[in-house]
Amino acid sequence: MGAQTHSSILSRQLNVFAIPPELLNSLTVRSIQAQAPEPATGDAVSNSEPTQPAPVVAPSGVGFGCQACPGASFETPEDQREHFKSDWHRYNVKAKLQGKAVTAEVWDEMAEGVSSISGSASSSSSGSSQSLTTRLLNKAKVTDNKDDDGIDSDEEAELADRRRRAQLRTAVIWFTPTNPPPSLGIPADTQLGVVRALLPSFDTAGDYLSELKRLQLSPPVEGEEERRITLLMVAGGHFAGMVVGLRPRGPRDKQDVKGAGDLRIYKHKTFHRYTTRKKQGGSQGLNDNAKSKAVSAGAMLRRYGEQALQEEIRALLTEWQEDLELSERIFIRASTHGKKSFWGYDGAVLSKNDERIRSFPFPTRRPTQQELIRVWHELVRVKVSHLSQEALQAQDDAYIASLQPKKQATAKPVAQPEKVAAPAAPKLSAEEQALLDRQERLADMIKKGRLDALKSFVSRYPTEVKPEALATAAAAGQEDVVRYLLTEARLDPTEALDGSKRAYDYAATKNVRNIFRRVAYDHPEWYDWQAAHVPSGLSEEAEAEQGAKKAERRRGMRDKMREREKARAEEAAAAPEPAPAPAAPSAFASLGVPTGPQKLGGRTGAEGSLAGLSPEMRMQIERERRARAAEARFGGGGAR
Repeated sequence: MGAQTHSSILSRQLNVFAIPPELLNSLTVRSIQAQAPEPATGDAVSNSEPTQPAPVVAPSGVGFGCQACPGASFETPEDQREHFKSDWHRYNVKAKLQGKAVTAEVWDEMAEGVSSISGSASSSSSGSSQSLTTRLLNKAKVTDNKDDDGIDSDEEAELADRRRRAQLRTAVIWFTPTNPPPSLGIPADTQLGVVRALLPSFDTAGDYLSELKRLQLSPPVEGEEERRITLLMVAGGHFAGMVVGLRPRGPRDKQDVKGAGDLRIYKHKTFHRYTTRKKQGGSQGLNDNAKSKAVSAGAMLRRYGEQALQEEIRALLTEWQEDLELSERIFIRASTHGKKSFWGYDGAVLSKNDERIRSFPFPTRRPTQQELIRVWHELVRVKVSHLSQEALQAQDDAYIASLQPKKQATAKPVAQPEKVAAPAAPKLSAEEQALLDRQERLADMIKKGRLDALKSFVSRYPTEVKPEALATAAAAGQEDVVRYLLTEARLDPTEALDGSKRAYDYAATKNVRNIFRRVAYDHPEWYDWQAAHVPSGLSEEAEAEQGAKKAERRRGMRDKMREREKARAEEAAAAPEPAPAPAAPSAFASLGVPTGPQKLGGRTGAEGSLAGLSPEMRMQIERERRARAAEARFGGGGAR
């Protein structure tokens, strides 16, 4: 990624619904489908002929169109299917690969004087139609069979189809700023990405730019409903739901959700039911369907939990019905079994075929309120990438190659050509690999606090020690390393890392933060310490005073603890001795079982009193004794 200046508009996170107009107006779609196919080389292409405009698809609401034939429009699907059998369409299917698709008027002029028998019942109609198409292709100098590279038109059509499918499968739509105003401070080779799930599904890449402009928030109108999006998650018995407004929360708007920031949250709810056996995975319902129905108490509890969870979710959806109807998008995370809680029952608020319903296009964690907030920011954040044209082209080629079907459509009678494998990851040169190894060694030395080895490394490779090393040392809590990197290696603590963070923000302990503050106090002229997020300088006297106050507080707490222990001891000594509780009559006395020591030939004491009894009777007597002892203790505690 290229370095960003502090004045760049990209230094702060951009919201998909609030992109600055000067940036939005400079965007163009950067996608695989938006790239024009490369014309074939050689004598088969006439450079003198102008390139025809790209095929036009019938606009939405007008009827059915054809991507191969410019200006084609049909009222019914039957008319469209008949068009696909015509010579005009067959010609354009192959001619469009070289940008030579023609309109109906041009086609009539080209075919004038040539008898076309398309649609005839004659057995020779197919051959005659193909002959007409081939003759016109040759006349227009459009290759019908193979180009100079040995690739036939069918393979080119398949490549174009893979380009289209590649565009339709990507999770992020990328845009490129074209000649943005210099005041925005946008570096060259910048790409901006928007999550596709926020946009409708289009067949043409250019439509995404128009939709992105439509998504932008307009000034609020009094009485107009707020635009909103709903997020719903259920997994492992946990449910979390949230309805979010697209406009940021105002300073006077109340917010009762912790960590929501400026999010305008209209509704939120989380609850949990016991539905999954610990460490076993899977719900009880899925286990019952796969195996015989378990009859254990735990299984019954889990079945009850599943039913209760489903009823609670459905009741909540009914309560939120008005918000769901106003939502532009409804994101749902649920398994196939869990989606039964959202639709497919009588009186369901949501429908499975609702075009607003989307899945989260990235992994999510356990459904909680904080996870919903994290997912929301991930959805509406504009992604930023800095890749060269060569790197972008390599990514596109690799992705298109991955969409190639495993089996060839037709077998070649001649020797099979070598399969085109996906381009392998570029191998690192010896210098690049050595640089990577040194960076790994540097990070290891910093994390383990090997200061002597670090000093030797810095002396040998001073240019390879970046401000990221200072953040690594701060996060690892290595105080000596942080002090060395600040005072001797002189790494810049004001350098922006990971967006708006600085090295000070990664400090794991208070001692590490105090090192930054001491250096700021001793050398205020070195850096703009406020830009480094260091709150204030810390002198040795102030630190010693803080330590003295902390020690004084600790001594005061120890004195209070001693006084409390002493008061408790005096209170216990002054309290009267509790009278022993009368022994409860033994249940064995009525049965004639001796409970005292035996005098006739038996041994005295507790052991002798149980002589001659069976093991079962001994256990019962012991339990009775323990019960009497417990009653005595409880009676003594109550008297006190």
